[in-house]
Amino acid sequence: MTSTKKIPPEIGISLAMVAAMLLFSAWYDLPIIFPAGERAAYVGVHYLYPLIGVGIWGAFAFFGQKKALARTFLIALPCYVAVLFAHFNIKLWIPHVNPLLYDELYWSIDQLFRPLVDMCMVIRRMMATVIPYEANFYMIGYIAMFYCSFCYHAVRTPTVFSELVIAALLLQVIGTLAYLVAPAVGPFIYEQGLDPMVTPGQMSMLDFYRHSVAEGPAWLERNGAVAFTVGLAAMPSLHTAAACLFLGFAWRHGRILLPLYIFLTFFIMVTAIATRWHYLIDLPVGVLIAWVSLAIARKLTASAGDKEPVAVPANLQPEPA
Repeated sequence: MTSTKKIPPEIGISLAMVAAMLLFSAWYDLPIIFPAGERAAYVGVHYLYPLIGVGIWGAFAFFGQKKALARTFLIALPCYVAVLFAHFNIKLWIPHVNPLLYDELYWSIDQLFRPLVDMCMVIRRMMATVIPYEANFYMIGYIAMFYCSFCYHAVRTPTVFSELVIAALLLQVIGTLAYLVAPAVGPFIYEQGLDPMVTPGQMSMLDFYRHSVAEGPAWLERNGAVAFTVGLAAMPSLHTAAACLFLGFAWRHGRILLPLYIFLTFFIMVTAIATRWHYLIDLPVGVLIAWVSLAIARKLTASAGDKEPVAVPANLQPEPA
């Protein structure tokens, strides 16, 4: 009997995301945007270069030893490129796909739980003496978790590296589609956040958003390439989601990372509120997306029985959960 090989989950997830992008583009007559200039570099530095670095390092460190790991990476890189490309396009299209805004509702929740918002601001002010606003540690901390997770798990726990890749892809797909459910611009439209370095960027992104809404897809087609990453979407917080995903994965497979990751996740969540990028409700939804992504990735990896086994030395076995 001839056995039929399954499509790797990474490829299936990426194809589904690209199909969703094409469907939205065709249905709503929206332009597919390609990044130009510094926006292309932004995507590379923040999302793709970590994977490329892992691949180059792994080629030397594990040459001829872990073919399955190399195969996982060679699949992961183009899949992640495709998913991010669709992610940023759909994020730019949000007001054209779902023009409803839920900022007023989310703002009312913030006011109901105002002590939590104020507490985040107090904590961030206290941290400012050690981590100044101009350090942009919100983004640096997020990038550090991204880099560190892929490098650590590729080297120390290669048997679960594919699971991490699948979880990261799922998070981008689920999170991107979640943007369309109950969109919001962000609480900075009601009050200025603490970080004076962030406010000009928020106003610039808001200006782009308003032009896109007022002038439609044709304006977006003309101007989207140089603003590929500036789509506004407060709900949910995908930075929170990604931080919690990496933290959750480290809890199961890399507990040496936990002290750093707990701090970075806490800092990202506090700063997301204090800078007024996000409403309070955005954070728990992000945590839920991380949990769902990890759970699905674990099931998909467990059910993929046709994968080539990886021979792992005893000192590199995954850490116990």
